[in-house]
Amino acid sequence: MSAVARRYTKALFELAQEGGDFEALGRELSEVAEAFSTEPLARFAGDTTLDHTTRRTVAERVSKSLGLSALLGKFMRVLAENNRLRELAPIQAEYQRLEDRALGQVRARLQSAEPLSEGSRRQLLEIFERRIGKRIVAETGTDPALLGGVLVELQGRVFDGTLRTRLERLRTSLAG
Repeated sequence: MSAVARRYTKALFELAQEGGDFEALGRELSEVAEAFSTEPLARFAGDTTLDHTTRRTVAERVSKSLGLSALLGKFMRVLAENNRLRELAPIQAEYQRLEDRALGQVRARLQSAEPLSEGSRRQLLEIFERRIGKRIVAETGTDPALLGGVLVELQGRVFDGTLRTRLERLRTSLAG
């Protein structure tokens, strides 16, 4: 992430905290970043040849169509005027990180061969929450290639308890 994106994010987050509902602004920012990740807005955001007026006008129209708060609408205009709309994805990611830190939580990704039951999911999260001392917000997904078990990505670490990995280790052990 660029230093510029980090500065924009920090300023937005501080203003959102002062306003009292930084979580709602984070949801709005995610929606905007998603919109600007698809065509034609992605192309528009990356086009450095457009003049300030055009960029600002499009940012204002997108803000209106998405029903953004006044704060995020102004932020979008500033990004457009300074030709920084292409920084929306890293700004949103950094904002999420700041929000998680303020809320005392971390993000995790759980992968399993088949969907986890709510009880299994909750039990797994409780184990990791006790281990790290923070609340975990988890995104779950399935990958049949895992065969069984669970793969947990948390704070830049991977905890691999999948059957596929166990079988690969066994194969390597037997082969070598």
